[in-house]
Amino acid sequence: MKFSKLTSRLGAAALAMSLALPGLQAQASPHHGKTITLIQLSDVHGNLVPHAGILKTADGERYVTQGGGLAKAKTLIDEIRADNPASLLLAVGDTVHGTPEVMFTVGDAIMPALNAMGIDVYTPGNWEFGYGPAVFRNRFASFGPKPPLPTNIRVMADAYDGPGVTPAAFPTVAINLYNDADSAPLPPQLHNKRVLPPYKIFDVDGVRVAVIGITAAIVPQQPKVFNIGLRFTQGIQELPGIIEEVKMQGATVIVVQSELGLSQNLEIGRRFEDVDVVLSAHTHEVTLNALVADRHHVRAKAPGRIHHLGHHATVVVETTEDLFLGRLDLVVRGGQVTGFEWNAIPVDDEVPEDPEIKALVDHAEAPFIGDTVVRHTFMPGGYCPGNNCGDITTRGLQLTESLDTVVGHTEVVLHRDNALEDEINNFIADAIFNVANTVVPTGVDLSMTNGFRFGHAILSADVVAPGQSFRDGRNPGDITLRDLYTLFPITPAVAVAEFSGKSILDSMETVLTAVYDRNPFLQRGGWYVGMANMTQKIDLDNRPFSSSGGRIVETTIGGMKLDPSKRYLFASCFPHGEALDRICRTSGGTNHMFFELADADDYRSGISLVPPLNSEGIVNGPRVKQVAPDRFVHAVHLMRLYLDSLPGRTVTGDMVAVGRVQTVDSTQAGNPPVPAPVSEIDPTLIQPPEGAGPKFYYGLLND
Repeated sequence: MKFSKLTSRLGAAALAMSLALPGLQAQASPHHGKTITLIQLSDVHGNLVPHAGILKTADGERYVTQGGGLAKAKTLIDEIRADNPASLLLAVGDTVHGTPEVMFTVGDAIMPALNAMGIDVYTPGNWEFGYGPAVFRNRFASFGPKPPLPTNIRVMADAYDGPGVTPAAFPTVAINLYNDADSAPLPPQLHNKRVLPPYKIFDVDGVRVAVIGITAAIVPQQPKVFNIGLRFTQGIQELPGIIEEVKMQGATVIVVQSELGLSQNLEIGRRFEDVDVVLSAHTHEVTLNALVADRHHVRAKAPGRIHHLGHHATVVVETTEDLFLGRLDLVVRGGQVTGFEWNAIPVDDEVPEDPEIKALVDHAEAPFIGDTVVRHTFMPGGYCPGNNCGDITTRGLQLTESLDTVVGHTEVVLHRDNALEDEINNFIADAIFNVANTVVPTGVDLSMTNGFRFGHAILSADVVAPGQSFRDGRNPGDITLRDLYTLFPITPAVAVAEFSGKSILDSMETVLTAVYDRNPFLQRGGWYVGMANMTQKIDLDNRPFSSSGGRIVETTIGGMKLDPSKRYLFASCFPHGEALDRICRTSGGTNHMFFELADADDYRSGISLVPPLNSEGIVNGPRVKQVAPDRFVHAVHLMRLYLDSLPGRTVTGDMVAVGRVQTVDSTQAGNPPVPAPVSEIDPTLIQPPEGAGPKFYYGLLND
């Protein structure tokens, strides 16, 4: 059931406040132990201000127009802390990435407000490395080498006239991030030493609580510029020794906050009996039910109730971006956690904004909205030889308009909420495909976009009740410039390249493995790609082991079956600082050509095709050569051009409807369609953490 937020104002307000307090502190606990509270803030993704969203709740889905944002979260945090002072605010996952404000300031826009939240300890996500290792080190590292940055941050960055990278005022921990002298000139004594402390121990009402961090292990699979001078491990190799180390220091409660994703974090809970809690991030799930893992089972436990926790069991929970705040109350008795209560608290319309945080947020927002907009520039990969960027008004991705500018409309809700296919990725892929066909003389065969999980919902008028208003003053169904950048808050350049049909299939199989493999440590992250002029039939229940083939049963391009030996012209995005055989999630490409604007300030000024500036030795750490043109074209440019071409600049349901990717049963004649796999652990989860495919393989892994 879906219902408008406005129709249940009182019920929703009561729900949020009742979940924030009281917890076990005010209840008669059968365990008769001390109660400590862990407050989970995960995958904030740069969301400074409230925004439209869809809240998944036990009684259905609720549309909100002003959910999330740091100021609302701070109100709930303070309520929880007042209810139980024996609490810790633990943050994990992608935080300084995900919105245009942070993208155009390499994360700086969010830092003053984030530093005022009272975070006790933080573990970074994979996108924290997206501005390059120099920015990461200067923001989060408390010791070790910190490469100098010019005051305008023109290093894998932009031309934001700020004071340099704003450092975090809270400790940051990770056991699996090391200095790597093989890819950057570092002092020999730092080689293979950790970049961050591995953990932090707190005394909470007389209880010793160790918080161990595991950052993302997938960063080496992202653009190479993210990794220069850094080495990542899975974290599970180091975990046994670290657990023993914190136990030797008297820790009786062991918490792991991990960016490995829900599937791998459940496996940590199953394998490491001394871990009491795993605060999960990366997969953008909201665990309405707490997941309790032990050697033999993973079980979902209902929220709002006290549950017994067995001696060798682990509570695993996750909240998605800024629309939920997690509250986990733990009962500690006799040196161990004996019980818990979990609530994922909606950060919705009814939660007031904390005035102190709101003032900091308003200050950060001012250069991006209304009459106070100033130019922001993201250079083409941040490449400014000798820190001489030249005329920054003519180079790079330019932002000169208010983020609240209305650029189009939608008749259908646009939302990322499906691991296989969603309307947003269909819209982006269509935009790239349609505009590319006006630029490339021969036309292109297909386009794709990454299966991102972040981004706001864009609400259509039919789900917004009369009288419901938006913070930015938009009308229901409006699409703003902020929306487009939040759907694609990274800065790759649009390009075309030739790929064999086999390369396309192999890359798509790799992506499906990353989403659905039964082995949790092969689930990499992200969902399946969005595609245009291409359809697929996929068997996720029986493949890849029912035949010699993979999960993909059939692929068509332009209505014709894909030919593995044929060369296809493919339009998508090229990540700055990557080897020149890539188009986002696909490798093996040749003959790259880039889109270039005639005027960097005007997305309508005309686009031409140009060759790469460099094609050999692109990444030779710490040196990275520029590949894309100075006035490179961004996906947001193409989305705007595509919207301009539509009648009334309006997206309709038929245009973006799902159905390009179909799940089938390949063991039956005719490959009949079947429903996509649903998690048996908790059907409310978007992506089954147990993967999909032959169950015998899952059993072998978990014996």
